[in-house]
Amino acid sequence: MKATSPTSRIVAAVLLIGLLAGGVSLFIAAMRQTGPANPGTPNAPSSASVSTLRPADTATIDAILNAANEYLKTEQPQKADAILAAATLQHPDEQRLYILHAEALASMRRLDAAYDAYVKALAIGPRDGESEFAAGTLASMTGKLDRAAEHYQAAQTALKADPRPPLYLAQIQIKLHQIDEAKASLAIAGKLDPESAIVWGTLAQIALDENRLNLARQHAAKARELEPRVTMWRVLEARALRRLNQPEEALAILTPLDDIEKRDKMVLGLIGECFGLLNRPADAAALYAKAADFDPSDGPLALDTALWFERAGDKITALKYAEHAAMLSTQGAATTVERLKQ
Repeated sequence: MKATSPTSRIVAAVLLIGLLAGGVSLFIAAMRQTGPANPGTPNAPSSASVSTLRPADTATIDAILNAANEYLKTEQPQKADAILAAATLQHPDEQRLYILHAEALASMRRLDAAYDAYVKALAIGPRDGESEFAAGTLASMTGKLDRAAEHYQAAQTALKADPRPPLYLAQIQIKLHQIDEAKASLAIAGKLDPESAIVWGTLAQIALDENRLNLARQHAAKARELEPRVTMWRVLEARALRRLNQPEEALAILTPLDDIEKRDKMVLGLIGECFGLLNRPADAAALYAKAADFDPSDGPLALDTALWFERAGDKITALKYAEHAAMLSTQGAATTVERLKQ
């Protein structure tokens, strides 16, 4: 079995933090579905420091790395941090210590400090593609978008056959409003990995933003074909169809979703819009009622449900949901109750 390198694990650690924070985007989805390109071993001394290390130093550093690795494996990052922080002071030119320290810091959600550790590691060298890629991931998650782009570009240069750097670079370029550059990066990623749904999904979102609706529908359909169980691709395709004034086709894509997925506000709102375009407010009201009954603490959802029942002509049921929303102090609910009582 190949050993998992600290550089590879840092990406996984940052991913976990993003998921725990609820930041499920296309960028994170891409990180989840891709894996390390070149797993290595953390016990190989960096080329920049190997010539200056005595055998005793090498043995000491290996022992430190092994101990820190054991703490990380047993989910004790604070102990790994303590060991590695002291070790980097004693051996400031040993790249491996900084890379593993970055992993420990990321596990503790100290992402800025983890990024700083990677910057120090890269300054020592070698500046390999996997290290640049991991640094780019940390820079992205700490809001350093320009630095993230630089790291991903360096990773792309080093890892020419790896679709991850251009794919992740494209997400950063989108955030920087560099859309043409993002399209070019996605083209590279798609050429390297034609079966990457995230490439097609991202292109679909760009096309939607540019109001190129037929192109958006085609790209989203391709993403859905590759990953039929991913809700986001269905949503993108349905959005394009709804904006093309094809609500029935949009509903055909969304209705196979299960009840949990349909309760998602994004999906629920889109289905409601389609029912509205088809003059089927009663169907929208029924769907909203299921969601509102599942989560009676959601005042805005209760109010939206009331409005759909009002549009469907069922003022009695509308009043019930409006009064519940008012009880939850939802803005606009009291006015709706007054109107329904007239």
